[in-house]
Parts: sequence; structure tokens; C-alpha cells
Amino acid sequence: MGAHVSNTIRFLESMGANAAMARMSFAEYQAAVEGLSLECGAETGLLEKDVLKLSESLSKRETLYCLIFSPSEDEQPESPEQEGETPEETPVSE
Repeated sequence: MGAHVSNTIRFLESMGANAAMARMSFAEYQAAVEGLSLECGAETGLLEKDVLKLSESLSKRETLYCLIFSPSEDEQPESPEQEGETPEETPVSE
């Protein structure tokens, strides 16, 4: 499966980077996709320009979520040292 994913991604990158590829006729596009020798689902997704079908055929997993939790106001650091900052220097009398 790895080679199919890599080939598909390289093809999509080429389409985005090459203006001439973006203007291909459907017959040219179809020949280019068929030349990739992809799995049926990926090829169908590309030919139909169906993002969901393409994604499903490449990932073979459920949706992945990324969450970022920020501390609440109660959990805010109390001093600059806790945030990685250095405290202001005060002159020392000799």
C-alpha cells in the first residue's frame, strides 16, 4: 500500500506545481492516472475527483483529530521562571 500512497501524493504534488498538468484534457488526465497503476479505490477517487473516496482509499483508518489544550486561568504560571523567562537582573551592592 505504501507505494500507491507515495505515487498518488507525488502525482497530486505534480498537478499542483505544474500549470500545464492542471490544464490537461480529461483524456490526458485519465491516461496519466491510469499510468500510475494505483489500487482501484485510489484510481477511482482521482478519476472522479472525489476527495472523500481518495482519502478513504489511502488512509484505511477512521478520521484523525488533533486537539490542543491550553491551561485554564487557574493553571497559569505565577512567575516568569516557570514560563522559561529570566527574571530582571537587579544590581548587587558591594
